[in-house]
This record gives sequence, structure tokens and C-alpha cells, in this order.
Amino acid sequence: MRKFCFGKIYPQIEVLTTFQDIENFEIRKASIGKTYPVKIIGCEKISTFSPECLNVENDYGIILKDQYGNIKQAYFLNPAQFKITNDNVYINAYTYGGSKGVLKAWKNYFYDGVKEYNLWKNLKPAERQGWLELALRCQNIDYENPKTIIEIDGSDIKCYNDFYCTLGEALHGPGGYFGRNLNALVDCICSPEFGGGKLQKVIWKNSKRCRWKLKRKFKMIIDLFHEFRIEVELQ
Repeated sequence: MRKFCFGKIYPQIEVLTTFQDIENFEIRKASIGKTYPVKIIGCEKISTFSPECLNVENDYGIILKDQYGNIKQAYFLNPAQFKITNDNVYINAYTYGGSKGVLKAWKNYFYDGVKEYNLWKNLKPAERQGWLELALRCQNIDYENPKTIIEIDGSDIKCYNDFYCTLGEALHGPGGYFGRNLNALVDCICSPEFGGGKLQKVIWKNSKRCRWKLKRKFKMIIDLFHEFRIEVELQ
């Protein structure tokens, strides 16, 4: 099944073809003006890749469209050169790429919709920013019944990314999002868009292990909650 799309992303999004997979797309720190070798695998409509793709008047990219046809995310990927072999396309592209783990998270979970808690644990710790990147774009927030008290379990938290995966699901259910770093957490608390405006209390079970795992970031998280008058009960 082809779970990825390629197409125009500016001036408006237009899907041109689908494909099965992509290699070398997750880039740690992309540089402006530098091209990266990317391989698109199992392209459905190979004729999409024509000289028109090199037209600087359009921006092209990787488009993530879920099983219901909803566009959830688009990543800039403009071909500078390309070569076609069978149904694979080798591209030297200007791109910012995606966070590590975003491809696995999309293929295995977010494309069909996240229906269970803690599926993010199936990704490696270094891949969980990719999970959070998609959680941000695939939110399903119940604005009519906002939670005022949530409970998180420190036994689920082995690293900093785990805290945000756990927090998002505690507030918004499987695949939920409520920040991916401290700045993003502030945005989520302050903005009605993220559905956390009514949050009053966080009950943090098994918190002692998190003091050790998160080190100084543990105190920074607690202080941030207190700054916004959100009570934290450490258990």
C-alpha cells in the first residue's frame, strides 16, 4: 500500500502521485542551499517526474495524507536533479526533511489513526520526536469536554521525549499532543488551539524515577507548570 504522496505544496497543495517508501528523508540538521540524496520507492505515476519538477515557480514536497484522504503534513522537497530506475526515483533535493522516526510513525500508526495508548514505545527513543511531530499535525481534541486534571505515570518515562508522549496522551488520548519541548509546552498551555486551557492539576505517579531520568529538565517542567498556576502532585 502506498502511504506517501509527492506533489506541489506551494502555492497550493496538489497531490501528483503516491509511492511506497522513501529513503534518506529524515535529516538531523538540514542546511539551506544544500542538496540531499533522496530515494522514492515504488512510485505509482513515474511520469510525474519530468523537467516540470525543476520549475522554480513551484515548490514540491512529500505530502502525508491519511486513509480518509485528509492531508496532515507536507514537507518541502524540491528536486534539483533526478534519475528514474523502474518505479524508483533518485533525487538530489533541496529539503529540510523530517524528524527521525517520522516515517515509521506515519506508516505504522498515524496513517490509519492511533487507536491505542503507548504505541510510541514501539519506536526507539531517538525516533520519538518523529512521533511528536506527527502528533502535532494529527490532533483529535475534544474541545467541548476539556480535562482539568490529568495523571501521568513516571514508569512510562525513560527519556525527555517520553514525557511529552505521555503528557499528550494523558490529556488528549492515543496519539495526543501537548508539546515536544519546553517552548512548545508553553504554547500549548497558552493557546486554546491545543485544548489545555482548563488544565489545573497534573498528578505525576512514580515521579522519583523521573527526577533521575530527566535530571535538570524535571525541575524545569515543574517550574513551568507552577508558573502557569498548574498544580503538580508528585507521587
